Amino acid sequence: MSQNAQETIASYVTDMRALEEHMHKAFAGQITDGKDGKFNSVIRELSGLSEKHIAALDEIADRRKQGGQGIAEAIKGAASSVLGLGAAAIDLVRSEKLPKNLRDDYTAVSLATVGYLMLHTTAEALGDAEVSELALSHLRDYAKAVMTLFHAVPEAVVTFLGEEGFAVDSKVASKVNKTVDKVWY
Repeated sequence: MSQNAQETIASYVTDMRALEEHMHKAFAGQITDGKDGKFNSVIRELSGLSEKHIAALDEIADRRKQGGQGIAEAIKGAASSVLGLGAAAIDLVRSEKLPKNLRDDYTAVSLATVGYLMLHTTAEALGDAEVSELALSHLRDYAKAVMTLFHAVPEAVVTFLGEEGFAVDSKVASKVNKTVDKVWY
């Protein structure tokens, strides 16, 4: 693989590493707040995925550094590069109510999903099977997480509205989820 191809892949890997770090901090903040009650398991799952992805990205970067391919050096400065990916969509100071937190989580996970799609495509196009498989694995993780969040949001909205004193039909969340399934499948 050419030096330019290695640098291109390294750029995508560092972007994803930085995005994962920002997401992990946001998820950890929500877990620490502990305000999301029955939705904590969803947030803990997201945090665990992000943590797993960070470790895998670090591992490949370390291995490539030892092989002289230079991803690890780029990761050190990547925290600022993620801003170009739209990290502003992730609110690190989670002061909003649960439905908006889950909406922001969905946005972040969707951003990661398309980022991994781009990394997978780039690695495939440039012949890097190792990074291609890693990106595909992370894409699969977050594709499932997107649907988990999609199904959690209606229940969170109904719960929030009930807590705000509105008379709500508790069956609406299930009805909306069935509609969502029809839309997406």
